Amino acid sequence: MKKIHIKYCKKATLFLLSPVTIGFLILIMTYPKGFTQLEILKYVIIYSYSIGIPYILFSDFIEKKIEIRLRWLEKPVKRFFVTIAFKTGFAFVLVLLIHYFFFFRIRGENLTDIYEKTLNAFFSAVFFVGLSIFTSNTIVFLKNWKQAAVNEEKLKREILNVEFEALKNQVNPHFLFNNLTALSSLLYKDQDKAVRFINQLSEIYRYVLEYGKNEVVSLETEKKLLNNFIYLYGIRYENGLKININIPEERNKFIVPMSLQILLENAIKHNTLSEEQPLEIKITLEDNYISVWNNFQPKTSVQHSGKLGLNNIKSRYRYLTNKEVIIEKTNEHFKVKVPVLNKKP
Repeated sequence: MKKIHIKYCKKATLFLLSPVTIGFLILIMTYPKGFTQLEILKYVIIYSYSIGIPYILFSDFIEKKIEIRLRWLEKPVKRFFVTIAFKTGFAFVLVLLIHYFFFFRIRGENLTDIYEKTLNAFFSAVFFVGLSIFTSNTIVFLKNWKQAAVNEEKLKREILNVEFEALKNQVNPHFLFNNLTALSSLLYKDQDKAVRFINQLSEIYRYVLEYGKNEVVSLETEKKLLNNFIYLYGIRYENGLKININIPEERNKFIVPMSLQILLENAIKHNTLSEEQPLEIKITLEDNYISVWNNFQPKTSVQHSGKLGLNNIKSRYRYLTNKEVIIEKTNEHFKVKVPVLNKKP
């Protein structure tokens, strides 16, 4: 609550002091004797607020909109000039309108004099607009740069947590027991299938060792890992588990490593599955998102999970893109959608 009050106090101070401060600075530069004349001071205050407040509101609005499409950390030079273009353009239109209504409509001055005043005021506005953009955005850029360094360290820790969680899921006693039990049965029934089972298991470990520390991997690479897991689960659960993958071949598409594997494991871990009531999982590409959908049939009791895997996926995507991980839950289904990245960060 205290932080909210401080935030609003800063905004109120900006609204009250900035316009008249700039107005008085322009007065000093153009007509210093004006400080001794009450009428001129009144005019400067009214004029400053009539231009300053709309400009501050517009600046706040346009900064938020530009930040969505053009982030400071990605393209600082382009962002700087785009911001100047929008703000100076708005300043010119605003000064023109204020001068038209104030000097022409109210005071009845001729348009030639208004044009000269508008031109002079615009050049002054450009100077202060450029100075304010340079100062404020330099501060913002430095803050973002500092925060990016903090986020990078945080991301490294989160990647290690994800690696640990994935490795733990793969080598914990239940995982090894279940897969070795399935393998021992295969050795007597179908040796060729047993050999393939071992190869798929080894490919999972190879993936973790080779790609586990990457920020992103290609979508095709992630699909290969997913197919390895699907084969192992198919041997173990047979008709109790139905997995359908519909992801077309996409070049230059990337995804957070092991994200689909974690979502697949979560679906199996938290739901019942049997031949009479199979668990259905559908993995599809939907508008630059990979959707992992399963019918919702939760277990009555499940080992407590702190959602470490899902939370880390969300955190890593938050670092890499503005797109959020989407979670949809109903009484009939549970779905998680993770963004597909069009290029490496």
